[in-house]
Amino acid sequence: MSSLLEISSMRFLIYDTFSHLFLYNYYEEDYTQLMKKLEKIKDIQEINSVVNFKTIWEKLSDSKRSDYLIEYTTLFLTGLGVKPLTPVESKRFFSLMGERVAKFRKDDIMRFYSSRRLKLNYMNQFVFEEDHISNILAFMAYLIKEEIALRQERRDVYKNLMDQKNFFITHIQGWIPDWINDVINDPRSDIFKIVCRELKKWIDFENSYLLGGGKN
Repeated sequence: MSSLLEISSMRFLIYDTFSHLFLYNYYEEDYTQLMKKLEKIKDIQEINSVVNFKTIWEKLSDSKRSDYLIEYTTLFLTGLGVKPLTPVESKRFFSLMGERVAKFRKDDIMRFYSSRRLKLNYMNQFVFEEDHISNILAFMAYLIKEEIALRQERRDVYKNLMDQKNFFITHIQGWIPDWINDVINDPRSDIFKIVCRELKKWIDFENSYLLGGGKN
Protein backbone atom coordinates (compact mmCIF):
# COMPACT_ATOMS: atom_id res chain seq x y z
CA MET A 1 0.00 0.00 0.00
CA SER A 2 1.32 3.44 -0.90
CA SER A 3 2.30 5.75 1.93
CA LEU A 4 0.60 9.10 2.42
CA LEU A 5 3.72 10.85 1.12
CA GLU A 6 3.72 8.69 -2.00
CA ILE A 7 0.04 9.41 -2.62
CA SER A 8 0.60 13.14 -2.15
CA SER A 9 3.58 13.06 -4.51
CA MET A 10 1.45 11.29 -7.12
CA ARG A 11 -1.34 13.84 -6.72
CA PHE A 12 1.15 16.70 -7.08
CA LEU A 13 2.54 15.30 -10.34
CA ILE A 14 -0.92 14.79 -11.81
CA TYR A 15 -2.17 18.29 -11.01
CA ASP A 16 1.10 19.81 -12.21
CA THR A 17 0.92 17.93 -15.52
CA PHE A 18 -2.71 18.83 -16.19
CA SER A 19 -1.89 22.46 -15.38
CA HIS A 20 0.83 22.40 -18.04
CA LEU A 21 -1.51 20.73 -20.56
CA PHE A 22 -4.01 23.60 -20.31
CA LEU A 23 -1.41 26.32 -20.78
CA TYR A 24 -1.21 27.80 -24.26
CA ASN A 25 2.17 26.25 -25.05
CA TYR A 26 2.76 28.53 -28.01
CA TYR A 27 6.54 28.57 -27.99
CA GLU A 28 8.36 25.47 -29.19
CA GLU A 29 10.44 25.20 -26.00
CA ASP A 30 7.26 25.24 -23.86
CA TYR A 31 5.68 22.53 -26.01
CA THR A 32 8.87 20.45 -25.86
CA GLN A 33 8.92 20.78 -22.07
CA LEU A 34 5.31 19.57 -21.94
CA MET A 35 6.12 16.53 -24.06
CA LYS A 36 9.11 15.67 -21.87
CA LYS A 37 6.92 15.93 -18.78
CA LEU A 38 4.33 13.62 -20.33
CA GLU A 39 7.00 11.16 -21.41
CA LYS A 40 8.22 10.87 -17.82
CA ILE A 41 4.83 10.55 -16.17
CA LYS A 42 3.24 8.16 -18.71
CA ASP A 43 5.26 5.17 -17.48
CA ILE A 44 4.63 5.61 -13.75
CA GLN A 45 2.41 2.62 -13.01
CA GLU A 46 0.73 4.03 -9.89
CA ILE A 47 -0.33 7.14 -11.78
CA ASN A 48 -1.49 5.32 -14.91
CA SER A 49 -3.77 3.14 -12.82
CA VAL A 50 -5.77 6.34 -12.24
CA VAL A 51 -4.97 8.63 -15.19
CA ASN A 52 -3.73 7.33 -18.53
CA PHE A 53 -1.27 10.02 -19.54
CA LYS A 54 0.13 7.62 -22.14
CA THR A 55 -2.94 8.11 -24.33
CA ILE A 56 -2.46 11.89 -24.15
CA TRP A 57 1.24 11.58 -24.97
CA GLU A 58 0.48 9.27 -27.90
CA LYS A 59 -2.19 11.63 -29.25
CA LEU A 60 0.15 14.61 -29.13
CA SER A 61 3.00 12.55 -30.58
CA ASP A 62 0.80 11.55 -33.51
CA SER A 63 -0.26 15.16 -34.05
CA LYS A 64 1.62 18.21 -35.25
CA ARG A 65 2.33 21.07 -32.87
CA SER A 66 0.35 23.26 -35.27
CA ASP A 67 -2.67 20.95 -34.80
CA TYR A 68 -2.43 21.46 -31.06
CA LEU A 69 -2.14 25.26 -31.39
CA ILE A 70 -5.04 25.53 -33.83
CA GLU A 71 -7.31 23.41 -31.65
CA TYR A 72 -6.37 25.30 -28.49
CA THR A 73 -7.06 28.64 -30.18
CA THR A 74 -10.33 27.47 -31.72
CA LEU A 75 -11.70 25.98 -28.50
CA PHE A 76 -10.34 28.19 -25.76
CA LEU A 77 -9.29 31.59 -27.11
CA THR A 78 -12.12 32.59 -29.43
CA GLY A 79 -15.77 33.28 -28.78
CA LEU A 80 -17.96 33.11 -25.71
CA GLY A 81 -21.43 31.78 -26.45
CA VAL A 82 -24.03 30.60 -23.94
CA LYS A 83 -21.65 28.07 -22.35
CA PRO A 84 -18.19 29.26 -23.38
CA LEU A 85 -15.33 26.80 -23.66
CA THR A 86 -12.97 29.52 -22.44
CA PRO A 87 -11.40 27.73 -19.43
CA VAL A 88 -11.81 30.68 -17.07
CA GLU A 89 -14.11 30.19 -14.10
CA SER A 90 -15.45 33.74 -13.77
CA LYS A 91 -16.05 34.11 -17.54
CA ARG A 92 -18.03 30.89 -17.60
CA PHE A 93 -20.14 31.89 -14.60
CA PHE A 94 -20.63 35.38 -16.05
CA SER A 95 -22.23 33.83 -19.13
CA LEU A 96 -24.28 31.32 -17.13
CA MET A 97 -25.28 33.23 -13.98
CA GLY A 98 -24.29 36.87 -14.36
CA GLU A 99 -21.79 39.33 -12.99
CA ARG A 100 -22.59 38.97 -9.29
CA VAL A 101 -21.84 35.23 -9.13
CA ALA A 102 -18.79 35.63 -11.36
CA LYS A 103 -17.36 38.33 -9.10
CA PHE A 104 -18.02 36.28 -5.95
CA ARG A 105 -16.14 33.30 -7.35
CA LYS A 106 -13.25 35.44 -8.62
CA ASP A 107 -12.95 37.14 -5.22
CA ASP A 108 -12.97 33.75 -3.48
CA ILE A 109 -10.18 32.37 -5.60
CA MET A 110 -8.11 35.50 -4.99
CA ARG A 111 -8.67 35.00 -1.26
CA PHE A 112 -7.15 31.52 -1.54
CA TYR A 113 -4.13 32.88 -3.39
CA SER A 114 -3.71 35.71 -0.87
CA SER A 115 -3.78 33.22 2.01
CA ARG A 116 -0.45 31.93 0.64
CA ARG A 117 0.75 35.39 -0.42
CA LEU A 118 1.00 34.15 -3.98
CA LYS A 119 1.40 36.35 -7.01
CA LEU A 120 1.12 34.92 -10.49
CA ASN A 121 4.38 34.92 -12.39
CA TYR A 122 3.63 35.18 -16.09
CA MET A 123 6.43 33.65 -18.13
CA ASN A 124 5.41 34.86 -21.59
CA GLN A 125 3.23 37.33 -23.45
CA PHE A 126 0.08 35.23 -23.13
CA VAL A 127 -1.29 36.46 -19.83
CA PHE A 128 -4.05 34.28 -18.43
CA GLU A 129 -6.63 35.25 -15.84
CA GLU A 130 -6.10 34.28 -12.20
CA ASP A 131 -8.97 31.81 -12.44
CA HIS A 132 -7.82 30.18 -15.67
CA ILE A 133 -8.00 26.39 -15.32
CA SER A 134 -4.22 26.11 -15.57
CA ASN A 135 -3.76 28.40 -12.56
CA ILE A 136 -6.49 26.60 -10.61
CA LEU A 137 -4.86 23.21 -11.14
CA ALA A 138 -1.44 24.69 -10.37
CA PHE A 139 -2.75 26.04 -7.06
CA MET A 140 -3.99 22.58 -6.08
CA ALA A 141 -0.50 21.29 -6.87
CA TYR A 142 0.87 24.07 -4.63
CA LEU A 143 -1.40 23.06 -1.75
CA ILE A 144 -0.33 19.43 -2.11
CA LYS A 145 3.34 20.45 -2.18
CA GLU A 146 2.66 22.32 1.07
CA GLU A 147 1.06 19.16 2.49
CA ILE A 148 4.14 17.11 1.56
CA ALA A 149 6.42 19.56 3.37
CA LEU A 150 4.20 19.46 6.47
CA ARG A 151 4.21 15.65 6.51
CA GLN A 152 7.98 15.53 6.09
CA GLU A 153 8.31 17.88 9.07
CA ARG A 154 5.76 15.78 11.02
CA ARG A 155 3.50 18.81 11.45
CA ASP A 156 -0.30 18.95 11.53
CA VAL A 157 -1.85 18.79 8.05
CA TYR A 158 -5.49 19.33 9.09
CA LYS A 159 -5.81 22.97 7.95
CA ASN A 160 -4.02 22.23 4.71
CA LEU A 161 -6.36 19.32 3.93
CA MET A 162 -9.39 21.49 4.71
CA ASP A 163 -8.08 24.11 2.29
CA GLN A 164 -7.60 21.40 -0.34
CA LYS A 165 -11.15 20.13 0.15
CA ASN A 166 -12.73 23.60 0.11
CA PHE A 167 -10.75 24.72 -2.94
CA PHE A 168 -11.52 21.47 -4.76
CA ILE A 169 -15.27 21.66 -4.02
CA THR A 170 -15.62 25.29 -5.09
CA HIS A 171 -13.12 25.84 -7.85
CA ILE A 172 -12.68 22.40 -9.41
CA GLN A 173 -15.73 20.24 -8.70
CA GLY A 174 -17.91 23.35 -8.84
CA TRP A 175 -17.53 23.94 -12.59
CA ILE A 176 -14.81 21.95 -14.34
CA PRO A 177 -16.78 18.65 -14.81
CA ASP A 178 -19.57 20.56 -16.58
CA TRP A 179 -17.01 22.40 -18.72
CA ILE A 180 -15.22 19.10 -19.49
CA ASN A 181 -18.45 17.60 -20.87
CA ASP A 182 -18.87 20.59 -23.17
CA VAL A 183 -15.32 20.20 -24.48
CA ILE A 184 -15.70 16.44 -24.99
CA ASN A 185 -18.96 16.91 -26.88
CA ASP A 186 -17.71 19.76 -29.06
CA PRO A 187 -17.13 18.49 -32.64
CA ARG A 188 -14.00 20.66 -32.94
CA SER A 189 -12.38 18.83 -30.03
CA ASP A 190 -9.84 16.14 -30.85
CA ILE A 191 -6.68 16.37 -28.75
CA PHE A 192 -8.47 18.01 -25.84
CA LYS A 193 -11.29 15.48 -25.99
CA ILE A 194 -8.74 12.93 -24.79
CA VAL A 195 -7.16 15.32 -22.28
CA CYS A 196 -10.56 16.15 -20.79
CA ARG A 197 -11.63 12.50 -20.56
CA GLU A 198 -8.55 11.80 -18.45
CA LEU A 199 -9.08 14.93 -16.37
CA LYS A 200 -12.64 13.78 -15.70
CA LYS A 201 -11.30 10.45 -14.41
CA TRP A 202 -8.91 12.33 -12.17
CA ILE A 203 -11.59 14.61 -10.73
CA ASP A 204 -13.75 11.57 -9.98
CA PHE A 205 -10.80 9.99 -8.16
CA GLU A 206 -10.11 13.18 -6.20
CA ASN A 207 -13.77 13.47 -5.30
CA SER A 208 -13.58 10.04 -3.65
CA TYR A 209 -10.16 10.67 -2.10
CA LEU A 210 -10.76 14.14 -0.66
CA LEU A 211 -14.49 14.10 0.02
CA GLY A 212 -14.65 10.45 1.00
CA GLY A 213 -12.65 11.22 4.10
CA GLY A 214 -9.23 11.99 2.64
CA LYS A 215 -6.12 10.96 4.50
CA ASN A 216 -4.97 12.50 7.76
